[in-house]
Amino acid sequence: MKRLVLTPVLLVVFFVLTFAAGEKRFTIEDALALKVIGAPQFSPDGKRLVYTLSEWDRKEDRRVTHLYLVSADGGKSIKLTNGEKGENAPQWSPDGTRIAFLADRDKGTQIWMIPADGGEAEKLTSEENAIQSFRWSPDGKHIAFVTRDVPKDKEAREKKKKDKFDTITVDQDLIYSHLWTINVESKDKKRVTEGAFSVQMPQWSPDGKWLAYAASKAGAQESIFTDISDDRDSDVFVIAVTGGTSRKLTTNPSADANPQWSPDGKWIAYMANTDSWASKTDVMLIGVDGGMPKNLTTGFIESAGGGLTWSPDGRALYFTSGVGMYSHIFSVPVAGGAVTPITTGNRFYGQFNVSADGKRIAYLLNDSRTPEDLWVAALTGGQNNAKQITTANPHVKDFALAESEIVKWKGPDNFDIEGVLLKPLGYEAGKKYPLILQIHGGPYGKFSDTFNSRNQIWTANGYAVLMPNPRGSTGYGNKFTVANLGDWGGKDFQDILAGVDAVIAKGIADADKCVVMGGSYGGFMTFWTVSQTDRFKAAIGHAAISDWYSFYGQSDIPGLMEFGFKGKPWEVPENYRRWSPITYVAKVKTPLMITHGERDMRVNIQQGEQYYRSLKKRGVEVIFYRYPREGHGIQEPNHIIDLTARQLEWFDSHLGIKREKPVEMKAASAGNSNE
Repeated sequence: MKRLVLTPVLLVVFFVLTFAAGEKRFTIEDALALKVIGAPQFSPDGKRLVYTLSEWDRKEDRRVTHLYLVSADGGKSIKLTNGEKGENAPQWSPDGTRIAFLADRDKGTQIWMIPADGGEAEKLTSEENAIQSFRWSPDGKHIAFVTRDVPKDKEAREKKKKDKFDTITVDQDLIYSHLWTINVESKDKKRVTEGAFSVQMPQWSPDGKWLAYAASKAGAQESIFTDISDDRDSDVFVIAVTGGTSRKLTTNPSADANPQWSPDGKWIAYMANTDSWASKTDVMLIGVDGGMPKNLTTGFIESAGGGLTWSPDGRALYFTSGVGMYSHIFSVPVAGGAVTPITTGNRFYGQFNVSADGKRIAYLLNDSRTPEDLWVAALTGGQNNAKQITTANPHVKDFALAESEIVKWKGPDNFDIEGVLLKPLGYEAGKKYPLILQIHGGPYGKFSDTFNSRNQIWTANGYAVLMPNPRGSTGYGNKFTVANLGDWGGKDFQDILAGVDAVIAKGIADADKCVVMGGSYGGFMTFWTVSQTDRFKAAIGHAAISDWYSFYGQSDIPGLMEFGFKGKPWEVPENYRRWSPITYVAKVKTPLMITHGERDMRVNIQQGEQYYRSLKKRGVEVIFYRYPREGHGIQEPNHIIDLTARQLEWFDSHLGIKREKPVEMKAASAGNSNE
């Protein structure tokens, strides 16, 4: 899981997608076979778009991403790259003749360039460590990039490893990531920054003389988790391209990130929040010489999201934001004024790019019935003129899709809560169905009414699925997001159970056939649920927290607990104990499946081990699946196939559902053959 400075950190583990109407029913193989589009970018003349397309490589058991080109007016896409391990992060050169990208082809992830009309790619960088990010200079003669330092005592370290005198002192001898520039013709390079800090997100000034970047005091140690709190306290700096002393523009004690130069070079826009973990993120503006920053979105109810972009005339800024069950693209005047949506409808708008002339916008779009594709529209005048440019998954029309519905109910304190309800395929009004309660991660995350192929597997097997957004979720304003502080497992848990009751009251769910599952914070909430009630017939917890007290010392995000429990473990031990599922493990009776990645540095596998061992000693039905090589989420396709089959079998067996051979088990058999 990537470290995102301005987003919640305990994330939903289950990948969210969905489809159109036909006769076939989704299997996990069908879900894995979906192609995923990303990173759209207009050519400088606005006539073409480059984008990435990710596909499942069954033989190698991995997903591979390549670059594609398509006319901005639509037409056939052309595959531009075909490296064995794939390519990503495409960027057009300012003159539109070349496209730079990142690829691991012979020595880790490096910058490569390819002619925009096709041809052989040329390697630009040959750094010891992977390139983390890069940006073309305005004149196209240089590229700025960020890479992790090579330790000055590298040879001594390697000798210590060889001699096995390789003791590691935690939180010392940290390695930082720094900013460099390279001449694209001569390949001469120059280091720009130096010091005990790490650089993120470099951006050139319009005149090419300066670089803006975000930086934090975070460093890294090989193969060791570190507290990422320093990474969440970043500031914006400006430095001359030739190097020297940097100029610090911001002093906010939390995250200042993603700096973007105004077209006239006089201002820098950036994203900022105040208390790091659950505060509202705003679009800020500051002069290049510093001064008092201006908050442009102070009156906007929700947090500004990704894609911060200037209009070419410098009068407005664009960004995405999730509001309720959906996500849209918004604009805000630089001179001040109301935030205005430029997209509408019950849809999920993702990554976007504005053409250099400011006339058109390209974006990724999906909804509950349609997978994500690339669209282009006029930037002004609404979305009536929007045109779909790609159809990455035309076969989706052959599949039957479950009906989704936004359901609403009241939680404690008369809180308005909503969630997504998926009805099983072939749903008949008046008939009751087994219900899967899914709980999202975060806690500062949310479920959206988006294309969800994984849940279509459940509905294809006769299950209804409820995905609630209890207090603590994002998308409903900051007051709602922080309403569970000091109460993780309290009223947010009651919000969730009230949602189950609401679906039962609608006559859709069978009260005697309810099961629960979740990952990360949703895994904690699953462990918590079975310690508080016996109403669920079975449960599945992935990457789950069982003991907040020990988790504080095992995870890279201790600051999240300090925030959520209003103190450190030794300051408020009663909070950590009170809300830990392990405290109530003697009450658990529900059959539980525990799954965990063995390399999870966010939630250490010991959290699952503690709960498993305790339940095993008590004689509770429990099973524990460990996935080698996996981190916080399960990524390897064959592991995903295996996990999904086991999940379905677990729920079926505890609800007394018998199948000749479940849809999912067929998929697992085929998937393991690598045919």
